[in-house]
Amino acid sequence: MRNFLGETLFWVHFVIVAFWYSLFFVPSSVWPWGDKIAFHFWLTIGIVFHQFIWGALLMPWTKKYRMVCALTTFMQLLRGKDIADPKNYNHSFTQELVGRTGVTIPHRLTTIITLSILTVVSIQFFFR
Repeated sequence: MRNFLGETLFWVHFVIVAFWYSLFFVPSSVWPWGDKIAFHFWLTIGIVFHQFIWGALLMPWTKKYRMVCALTTFMQLLRGKDIADPKNYNHSFTQELVGRTGVTIPHRLTTIITLSILTVVSIQFFFR
Protein backbone atom coordinates (compact mmCIF):
# COMPACT_ATOMS: atom_id res chain seq x y z
CA MET A 1 0.00 0.00 0.00
CA ARG A 2 2.86 2.40 0.84
CA ASN A 3 4.44 1.79 -2.58
CA PHE A 4 1.11 2.50 -4.26
CA LEU A 5 0.70 5.74 -2.30
CA GLY A 6 4.30 6.73 -3.05
CA GLU A 7 3.73 6.11 -6.76
CA THR A 8 0.45 8.04 -6.63
CA LEU A 9 2.25 10.96 -5.01
CA PHE A 10 4.91 10.75 -7.75
CA TRP A 11 2.20 11.21 -10.41
CA VAL A 12 0.50 14.02 -8.46
CA HIS A 13 3.92 15.67 -8.36
CA PHE A 14 4.22 15.10 -12.12
CA VAL A 15 0.93 16.89 -12.80
CA ILE A 16 1.96 19.88 -10.67
CA VAL A 17 5.41 20.18 -12.28
CA ALA A 18 4.04 19.65 -15.81
CA PHE A 19 1.46 22.38 -15.22
CA TRP A 20 4.15 24.70 -13.82
CA TYR A 21 6.48 24.15 -16.80
CA SER A 22 3.65 24.28 -19.36
CA LEU A 23 2.65 27.80 -18.31
CA PHE A 24 5.59 29.05 -20.38
CA PHE A 25 3.79 27.77 -23.48
CA VAL A 26 0.26 29.02 -22.77
CA PRO A 27 -0.37 32.36 -24.45
CA SER A 28 -1.74 35.03 -22.13
CA SER A 29 -4.47 35.68 -24.69
CA VAL A 30 -6.01 32.24 -24.11
CA TRP A 31 -5.51 32.17 -20.32
CA PRO A 32 -9.09 32.43 -18.99
CA TRP A 33 -8.34 33.27 -15.33
CA GLY A 34 -6.91 36.77 -15.51
CA ASP A 35 -3.24 37.70 -15.63
CA LYS A 36 -1.28 34.56 -16.58
CA ILE A 37 2.13 36.14 -15.99
CA ALA A 38 1.20 37.18 -12.44
CA PHE A 39 -0.27 33.72 -11.75
CA HIS A 40 2.89 31.99 -13.02
CA PHE A 41 5.08 34.37 -10.98
CA TRP A 42 3.21 33.78 -7.71
CA LEU A 43 2.99 30.04 -8.32
CA THR A 44 6.76 29.98 -8.89
CA ILE A 45 7.39 32.05 -5.75
CA GLY A 46 5.30 29.55 -3.77
CA ILE A 47 7.06 26.53 -5.26
CA VAL A 48 10.60 27.87 -4.88
CA PHE A 49 10.26 29.45 -1.45
CA HIS A 50 8.49 26.44 0.03
CA GLN A 51 11.57 24.45 -1.05
CA PHE A 52 13.88 26.91 0.74
CA ILE A 53 11.75 26.77 3.89
CA TRP A 54 11.28 22.98 3.81
CA GLY A 55 15.02 22.51 3.29
CA ALA A 56 15.69 24.67 6.36
CA LEU A 57 13.16 22.72 8.42
CA LEU A 58 14.86 19.43 7.48
CA MET A 59 18.37 20.63 8.42
CA PRO A 60 18.28 19.22 11.98
CA TRP A 61 17.86 15.73 10.48
CA THR A 62 19.86 16.04 7.27
CA LYS A 63 22.77 18.15 8.62
CA LYS A 64 22.83 19.81 5.17
CA TYR A 65 20.92 22.61 3.56
CA ARG A 66 19.29 21.82 0.24
CA MET A 67 16.21 23.12 -1.50
CA VAL A 68 13.75 20.28 -0.92
CA CYS A 69 10.19 19.86 -2.13
CA ALA A 70 7.85 18.68 0.61
CA LEU A 71 6.19 16.30 -1.87
CA THR A 72 9.55 14.61 -2.48
CA THR A 73 10.03 14.11 1.26
CA PHE A 74 6.53 12.68 1.70
CA MET A 75 7.01 10.45 -1.34
CA GLN A 76 10.30 9.10 0.05
CA LEU A 77 8.80 8.60 3.52
CA LEU A 78 6.00 6.55 1.95
CA ARG A 79 8.68 4.49 0.21
CA GLY A 80 10.20 3.71 3.60
CA LYS A 81 13.17 6.09 3.45
CA ASP A 82 14.24 7.79 6.67
CA ILE A 83 13.97 11.57 6.80
CA ALA A 84 17.78 11.78 7.09
CA ASP A 85 18.26 9.54 4.02
CA PRO A 86 19.94 11.36 1.11
CA LYS A 87 16.92 10.35 -1.02
CA ASN A 88 15.03 13.02 0.93
CA TYR A 89 17.39 15.93 0.47
CA ASN A 90 19.85 15.02 -2.28
CA HIS A 91 17.16 13.89 -4.71
CA SER A 92 14.55 15.65 -6.75
CA PHE A 93 11.41 14.80 -8.62
CA THR A 94 13.00 15.92 -11.90
CA GLN A 95 15.98 13.62 -11.29
CA GLU A 96 13.65 10.70 -10.69
CA LEU A 97 11.44 11.48 -13.68
CA VAL A 98 14.41 11.79 -16.05
CA GLY A 99 16.04 8.78 -14.37
CA ARG A 100 13.06 6.64 -15.31
CA THR A 101 14.11 7.13 -18.93
CA GLY A 102 17.61 5.86 -18.13
CA VAL A 103 19.29 9.28 -18.06
CA THR A 104 20.93 10.51 -14.89
CA ILE A 105 21.27 14.19 -14.07
CA PRO A 106 22.98 15.76 -11.07
CA HIS A 107 20.97 17.33 -8.27
CA ARG A 108 22.71 20.62 -8.98
CA LEU A 109 21.17 20.71 -12.47
CA THR A 110 17.66 20.41 -11.06
CA THR A 111 18.40 23.30 -8.69
CA ILE A 112 19.70 25.35 -11.63
CA ILE A 113 16.53 24.57 -13.60
CA THR A 114 14.32 25.65 -10.69
CA LEU A 115 16.23 28.88 -10.12
CA SER A 116 16.28 29.57 -13.88
CA ILE A 117 12.50 29.27 -13.98
CA LEU A 118 12.31 31.69 -11.05
CA THR A 119 14.58 34.11 -12.93
CA VAL A 120 12.69 33.95 -16.23
CA VAL A 121 9.28 34.24 -14.58
CA SER A 122 10.50 37.19 -12.49
CA ILE A 123 11.80 38.95 -15.60
CA GLN A 124 8.46 38.38 -17.30
CA PHE A 125 6.60 39.70 -14.25
CA PHE A 126 8.71 42.79 -13.52
CA PHE A 127 9.55 43.84 -17.09
CA ARG A 128 6.32 43.29 -18.97
